[in-house]
Amino acid sequence: MSFTMGVMAQVPDLATFTQVAASSAKETALNAGATDVRFNQVIMGGDRAGMVGAMFEVPGINAAMEVNAAMYANNDIVNMMRDTGVQVQSRTLMRHAAHKGTTDGQYSSYLMMSGDQLPDETANSNLEHGFGLMGSAVNGMRLVQAWAAGATPAPFGLISWTDDLDAFASASAATMADPTTQQNFADSNTAVQGRMVLRRLV
Repeated sequence: MSFTMGVMAQVPDLATFTQVAASSAKETALNAGATDVRFNQVIMGGDRAGMVGAMFEVPGINAAMEVNAAMYANNDIVNMMRDTGVQVQSRTLMRHAAHKGTTDGQYSSYLMMSGDQLPDETANSNLEHGFGLMGSAVNGMRLVQAWAAGATPAPFGLISWTDDLDAFASASAATMADPTTQQNFADSNTAVQGRMVLRRLV
């Protein structure tokens, strides 16, 4: 069972943050047990616009705790956060329910959803159908479920990675209009609660 630990923060000095993120932060997280590390900035996302999201993929919950501890034990990271006024706004742990493709791409879309709990087999089948419809407009897609995120009206997330947001938007509209997709949403009482569009920094 794999997870992503996501840390959302206000970052006044994006250049300095990105420099440390690409060096000390990424290396520290990987050495502490993360299997992948990404830093993104929310470009379109309502009151979250401008925030930076640090995403740490981990093989388990223990690993998430170790990565978090290692980040705060690194003087370069702590000093950068203090000196540049970084303010952590939230920290969540999301379970990977289904995944297709890769996490490559300059941009990502995070669709926030509510709905019923589905068996992973069903979630995987539904995602496979959607991924097939999206075609070359996406590099990869992942369905995640909140495992530790505080009180949230949208405990499910559909992440898509792309290099072309216009192609993504067109394919997404066609996918949402697909009868099978609509039935899958209806069967699980899935409702879209919002979307964020992010640009990759690291």
